[in-house]
Amino acid sequence: MQVVLESPSALERQFTITIPTGDVETEFEAKLAETAKRVRIDGFRPGKVPASVVRQRYGQAIRQEIVSDLMEKSLGQALSEHDVKPIGQPKIDDVKFEEGSDFSFKATFEVFPELDPALIDGDEIEQTKCKVGAADIKEMIATLREQRKSWKESARAASKEGDRVTINFEGFIDGEAFDGGKGEDHELVLGSGSMIPGFEDGIVGMKKGDAKDIEVTFPEDYHAENLKGKAATFKIEVTKLERGELPAVDEEFIKAFGVESGDEKDFKAELKEQMERELSLTLKNMNKTKVFDVLLDKNAEAPVPDAAIKSEIHALKHQAVERFGGGQQFDPHQLPDELFTEQAERRVRLGILLGATVKKLELQADTDRVRALIDEMAAAYDDPEQVVNFYYSNDENLKQVEALAVEEQVAEKLLESAKVKTIDMSYADVMKSRQG
Repeated sequence: MQVVLESPSALERQFTITIPTGDVETEFEAKLAETAKRVRIDGFRPGKVPASVVRQRYGQAIRQEIVSDLMEKSLGQALSEHDVKPIGQPKIDDVKFEEGSDFSFKATFEVFPELDPALIDGDEIEQTKCKVGAADIKEMIATLREQRKSWKESARAASKEGDRVTINFEGFIDGEAFDGGKGEDHELVLGSGSMIPGFEDGIVGMKKGDAKDIEVTFPEDYHAENLKGKAATFKIEVTKLERGELPAVDEEFIKAFGVESGDEKDFKAELKEQMERELSLTLKNMNKTKVFDVLLDKNAEAPVPDAAIKSEIHALKHQAVERFGGGQQFDPHQLPDELFTEQAERRVRLGILLGATVKKLELQADTDRVRALIDEMAAAYDDPEQVVNFYYSNDENLKQVEALAVEEQVAEKLLESAKVKTIDMSYADVMKSRQG
């Protein structure tokens, strides 16, 4: 077998592989003999079919079959001998396969770049710090009470923000009803912002049994193309008005959150522990991201393989469908690539840079850090030991945590040579930035 390796571009590799006709015919005759043993042809006993008959009937199919086998074997051998690791499936062309001649083909593919990354050297990097205070715990309790709010019909004369109304409505544009603009027995919390601007404001002050028209304008970025920026009239009828009642922070309320003592002091302590755990993870990711943003900026010219980006886009599409519950009802391929291209390119670029940085800094996962990460994750579960065993009983599970540990180590090492600017943020702002 003759192999010629070329580099058409920085990330492209191309093998031209030639297999002598003698090796091809040896492979063909072996496959022909194997086929003769198992085929059944009328007039011949099993295993006694003459080679000439098998050759005449199955020869062409066998030759097509060995094309695939020869490509796979020879390409695998070439990759191994030249220590080349391709990304994705190779593009095969210039296939030459004629009886009595050498078999040859070209295989073109991308590889990950070999980088000597520019590291952080005196660059300014923001790092956020935050603490959970008494006011944050109070606000969390208020949020939990809001989530368990009950609703009772109100005798109040007029609705106000925070009330829940049940309405019938129908929308019109230029006097014509439009698709999707009608609803019956629709429950709406006033002030929730779940409807277009102006809709909820127009209902404030209405009483049960009231009906009126309200004028609104659809936003320019509205999801329905035919409604963007259009002025509309909605006919509204209020059929029910309800007032929210918040539960008391009593023993029953506290026990509902797993605090068996029912004591408010224990409840606040448990909340603080959970909030601090969540805050710690959020800050860690936020601060690590800021370090990696600088690393990416300093290596913005580093090449990125298209094949790796396409693979990452494919993965992100499937993740999106799973996240939003599409399951088998929605084909991820229907989602446009453009929605995921920027995120995919960032992930691939960062992955390449981190790999090169780890190599340059000669880092490997610290076992104590790995255990600390696992313990941190396990603390959120009822049976932490079971979670610990889950990670340590499977190499793949453990490698995922080791990768996280190395990421943290890279970020810390890079920070050592940076100008760190510490900024304080409130708990609410940190959590809000995570959602954004």
